[in-house]
Amino acid sequence: MKALCVYIDGGKGHYVPAKAVEEKLALMGHEVKIVEFFELLDIKMVGKINKRYWRTMLKMPKYERKMSEKNDHSSSAMDNASKWICRLLTGKMKKIVEKEKLDFIFTTHPYPNRFLTDLVRSCGHSEIPVYYFATDVFSVPRATINNGLDKFYVSTVEGLESAKAQGQRPDSLKLVPFPLQSSLASSPVLTKSEARKKLGLEQKPFTLQLNFGGEGLGTTGLLELLGKANVPMQIVIIGGMRDTMRSKLEGIIKNFPPHVKVYIRGFVSNVNEYVYAADVVAGRAGINTIVETIYAHRPFLITETVYTVLASASYIERYNLGWNASFDYEKQASIVIDYATHPEKLAQFDDKFDKVPISYGADELAKIIISDVEEFKKNLK
Repeated sequence: MKALCVYIDGGKGHYVPAKAVEEKLALMGHEVKIVEFFELLDIKMVGKINKRYWRTMLKMPKYERKMSEKNDHSSSAMDNASKWICRLLTGKMKKIVEKEKLDFIFTTHPYPNRFLTDLVRSCGHSEIPVYYFATDVFSVPRATINNGLDKFYVSTVEGLESAKAQGQRPDSLKLVPFPLQSSLASSPVLTKSEARKKLGLEQKPFTLQLNFGGEGLGTTGLLELLGKANVPMQIVIIGGMRDTMRSKLEGIIKNFPPHVKVYIRGFVSNVNEYVYAADVVAGRAGINTIVETIYAHRPFLITETVYTVLASASYIERYNLGWNASFDYEKQASIVIDYATHPEKLAQFDDKFDKVPISYGADELAKIIISDVEEFKKNLK
């Protein structure tokens, strides 16, 4: 079969699951292209504006939460945008569909979820199903609800019930495994000692991974307080970051006491090894990061939240998988210092991760998609 896996360039949260599924579909022998939505439709300038807007919101998370909550109470913006997109881009979509000879489309973002569904129907190709994986796995935004979709995939019961409550067609909903990126799913499980040795870290009694996310927009409040606390530990900072952020971090840590060791590793491709090396992972409540941390059985300390991941914080608290101390740097530092001083307390988390009702596997999701396509095509006859 031939397909598109469509994401939007706005951090790694939508790209990673799209890439994971694309890789598994290709291994199954299908011809799949992974494409960025705005590039696919040749409206790159709109994509740049969208990315700039989102990055601006991420820099002001408290303001973003208010704006996004307000927008999420209405679907009118998506309805109006879809009308304009169909009016302007139906011809272009028709050329793409007929050139690629597509059997189906899979996407991981609300925009292509809605707009590609409407465009495919608008250009007269209703024989091409569109499938959406909800990367907001714990509680889906209203903008993702689309009863024109053929399948709406989600990886938690909470997310499925959220979609159903907001009006998503029940027969389109399906509970599926979370598509972990291949570097994590296919890598061996390492002990903390093994991971630290492999990464050139010290065998300290406590290691904190501080995650700044794909956009490198984390704040430094927790780091500054830990430097002042003078408690022995090592802190590993990962995530995409510009030179200005790296310089800021270097300036903060230059006067740290010698037994508070800080490694600034920036963007890394082996995130899984850094997770295994950590006693605690801290950072913004990015959904991919949280799910991957749960998979690796490491407690997560939420330092900041944006609107779309508020439910992630609730999930962490519900299953006692870490702490929600969003925007409270004093509380964050207190938690880290407590566990750095008493690392034996981490044992309380050992049995909690196995009780989390999430399954994993991009390969299984790929098989489900193909099965759904085959069922869809059979029903067309």
